[in-house]
Amino acid sequence: MKKLLITILLMTSPAFAYENYMIISDVPIKSVYVENDKILDAKPVFTISNEKKILILTPKNTGKTKIFVDLNKNSKILDVDVTKKITKIKPEKGFDYFAIDEPPKGIELLPPPGRM
Repeated sequence: MKKLLITILLMTSPAFAYENYMIISDVPIKSVYVENDKILDAKPVFTISNEKKILILTPKNTGKTKIFVDLNKNSKILDVDVTKKITKIKPEKGFDYFAIDEPPKGIELLPPPGRM
């Protein structure tokens, strides 16, 4: 399911100079708040199964900010540093991070049929 979602996001996301991220939580996310919304957008993604465990980060500008994620029983703060080339997120327990501007490692992208 994660590989399919990553593939769909790679095909539909626009290309920017900044590095976009997909964050997957272990538990459902109730709400998200970005300390400085001029630097970064954080939008929850609702899947077909309505799990509400995915956030898409879209940087707008360089700088440092925090993302406040309200989970069912507690809340977490994610420190984010955005530069022109990379987006650094301080690792937090309970979250998996995937850069969506480049294909994930370990997935083989095959050429179209008849093109060898």
